[in-house]
Amino acid sequence: MNIRIGFKDALSYGAGMENWVRGWFEKELGYKMEYTFVYDFAVADWFSRQDVIDTYNRVKESWLDNYKAFTEVAMSLSMLSNAHYQLRKQGYDGREDFIVLYEDLFYKAKEDFYDKYAGDGEACAWFFQMTD
Repeated sequence: MNIRIGFKDALSYGAGMENWVRGWFEKELGYKMEYTFVYDFAVADWFSRQDVIDTYNRVKESWLDNYKAFTEVAMSLSMLSNAHYQLRKQGYDGREDFIVLYEDLFYKAKEDFYDKYAGDGEACAWFFQMTD
């Protein structure tokens, strides 16, 4: 079964993924996401792995200077890896590459974050609290 079944286009797919992730964060963590990174990445993964990588690079360039926003980037990547894992369990084909891609990007985001904020206790505490 292909993931595109049930979604008419990249925008509806992105919105569906974002709603699922936002709902999970609010229900499980009591955290209301402030940014649309899940949507941005989901729209990109509708098209290709390379589009996800390009989106990560643009997001990093634009948002790394804002530690709370970039924390949401990492949170989004982690949850999208999990979302694709759940989709694979439901029988959707081709999710393995995205599971690994989002997991790799999550670890890259952690590395990029700690490279930028290594001496900033407040930023690191926030990141660790939200992503661990």
